[in-house]
Amino acid sequence: MERNDIFLQISQRENGMCEIIDIHTHILPETDDGARGIQESIQLIEQAAAQEITGMIATPHFSRHQSVSSLKTKLSTLREEVKKHNPDFQLYLGQENFYHEELTERLDQGEALTMAESRYVLVEFDPAVSYGQLMRGVRRLSEAGYWPILAHIERYFCLREHGLEEIFSLGCYLQMNFASLQGHWYQKDVRWCRKQVEEGRIQFLGTDLHRTDFRPPVITEAVKWLIHHINPEALEEMVHRNPVCKMKKYSKERIAWKMKKI
Repeated sequence: MERNDIFLQISQRENGMCEIIDIHTHILPETDDGARGIQESIQLIEQAAAQEITGMIATPHFSRHQSVSSLKTKLSTLREEVKKHNPDFQLYLGQENFYHEELTERLDQGEALTMAESRYVLVEFDPAVSYGQLMRGVRRLSEAGYWPILAHIERYFCLREHGLEEIFSLGCYLQMNFASLQGHWYQKDVRWCRKQVEEGRIQFLGTDLHRTDFRPPVITEAVKWLIHHINPEALEEMVHRNPVCKMKKYSKERIAWKMKKI
């Protein structure tokens, strides 16, 4: 099957286009360890657009040395440049927040960003974080009125040991990188990641793109696997409906989701 045929299957799910929205990207130029300049940002967007990604949330790493106003300026500049090449491509602003004790206060004060001005917060932890520390951080965000999305959950070894039921009960959503689904069934990590998707435990997929030569947006093989193993409605939720829900500022309702009982 050709690449375009794979994505055509997605686009024809529901009377037309089912856009893929990438909620985890380091697309802002000269901001973190992502795009090194605006031309590289444009190249990454063109590469993503060729794979039917029609919108992104820019999620630079939180930094005390990077002001929110500067991030907004960079997004505005990138939007203007993108319009010259792809006027329909949508860009929104968020942040990948490494969890720290002051995070809820910084979110309250607008010093750290939620996703597209919603209540959703993309949060990451050290991959070696203990299960108790991870749960405590997620619980604190939820109790403060935010809706945490745990970034690239495949990296947290404690979740493989303890499972995902408790973190779900705390009101946390789970994001997995497309790349973690690519590989062979006999690879232990790939098998674990695919199982979580098949059993309905993942609400968001993202590229976590950085640069053209490091973690570029390559999702063809992952999408091919998804097409053949995930029902159309569940796939559309992960790549389109759930991301769009976050980007609607007028929507204050959480994504409805129930974990499947195995």
